[in-house]
Amino acid sequence: MPNSSYKLVASILMFSLTAIGQAQEEGSRWRLRVVDLKHTVKVKATIRFLGEAATESCIGGTWKRAVVEAKTVHNEKFFPLTEPLAYQIENGVLTLGRTTVCDGYLFVSGKSEKAAIHGTYDAVSIRGEEKRGYFTLKKVP
Repeated sequence: MPNSSYKLVASILMFSLTAIGQAQEEGSRWRLRVVDLKHTVKVKATIRFLGEAATESCIGGTWKRAVVEAKTVHNEKFFPLTEPLAYQIENGVLTLGRTTVCDGYLFVSGKSEKAAIHGTYDAVSIRGEEKRGYFTLKKVP
């Protein structure tokens, strides 16, 4: 019987730690680097993932807000940082970008990992998808 009590307490602690770890992801800061197809740097910025819903999105899904805290290299025509940004994580893939311009979506998308995320930058519309470049997100310690 005492062994069962220890297992119960351990399970509760593990559940609590898991919940705390996930809560730390919301509000986390990341360095974003976006390059074009020739690998020329077009955007360098620091963003923060928020836990609040991105209600201004005109694309389906569960989108949350992301905010730009700082930008050191910025090409607004290539990847807009002055417009609202939203993100979602679905099936382990992070998608981040502009969701407020209907049928003119600009997204970076890659496998979500703890310290760094790499992937592609695409323009998505009713006509299809066009690869525009690549991106890296690195977590700010």
